Amino acid sequence: MGEESVKTQTSVSLEQAERLPLTARDEPAKEGRSLVFLGAGRAALAVFGRLKQTDALRINKFYATTRSAERALHLQGLGIEPIICSASSELSISASLRSRLQAACRQSYVLVSFPPDGLSDKLYRDLLQEIPLAGLIYISSTGVYGKQQGIIDEHTEVDKAEESARLRLEAEEIWRSLDALTLRAPGLYDFEYGLHLRLLSGQYRLPGDGKNYVSRIHLKDLAKIIEAGFLRGRAGSTYVVGDLKPETHLNVVSFLCEKLGLNMPDSVPLGSVHHTLRGNRQVNGRKVLEDLKVSLDFPTYIEGYRDCLNRYTGSSS
Repeated sequence: MGEESVKTQTSVSLEQAERLPLTARDEPAKEGRSLVFLGAGRAALAVFGRLKQTDALRINKFYATTRSAERALHLQGLGIEPIICSASSELSISASLRSRLQAACRQSYVLVSFPPDGLSDKLYRDLLQEIPLAGLIYISSTGVYGKQQGIIDEHTEVDKAEESARLRLEAEEIWRSLDALTLRAPGLYDFEYGLHLRLLSGQYRLPGDGKNYVSRIHLKDLAKIIEAGFLRGRAGSTYVVGDLKPETHLNVVSFLCEKLGLNMPDSVPLGSVHHTLRGNRQVNGRKVLEDLKVSLDFPTYIEGYRDCLNRYTGSSS
């Protein structure tokens, strides 16, 4: 989803040219562009870490929105220029904030990853629709499938009746109006975040009998897909994202407990756990890998969690 050179697209209008996939565009600008993170959570920081290594998008400056002055200092220390927006209402009443955000986003890549609240998505959308972007990606959730069970792919119907999915679906529609590439992600994990840490803390309880399936993706692989999305993604597309081996809660927990030398955790009634743990979905994320020409570094939970655990021990096995 990089910026094109309109000089080579004389048969289309400027507006049309800005919406073409990168296959019809030039490579990322040689002088570099900015990347703006609307939301500076784990996904955004994983992308930041990857692009600092690969330089595939030739990013010369990173920005990120945050509501916390303390978080702003942390971002600044990483090399990301923070833009403090303490409340969504500021976007509609602060001309200086709007001007700063628009200046940062103009001709830039934009990654939207903050959770929907029913207000912020529309306010940011209204701000961005006034300016040209180099690319726009929205990180959604496989939670939009609600009570759907079994294999989940791009053809699976979303569950519009599920209240927990409503805000996500509304946010998707808002960003789709700007032709955002939408990635519906499952559970995320890496060395610093995930099931292995909840097991070590003793706080995890097995949902029901543990036989429901769950999908996941390592944050490094999600960052890899996002990078490819900006480079090769088609504006307005929607994909599901996940590794190549959905597995039951029971099997994943058994694997981790064996590696960590822990006893299996107690189970609790399925209805008592958070709604994100009640699903029984097997995400088939192969299409996005094929379309964007991405190979996963951690194709299953086995490689992914093994890498996480090896960082504790320094082992390479």
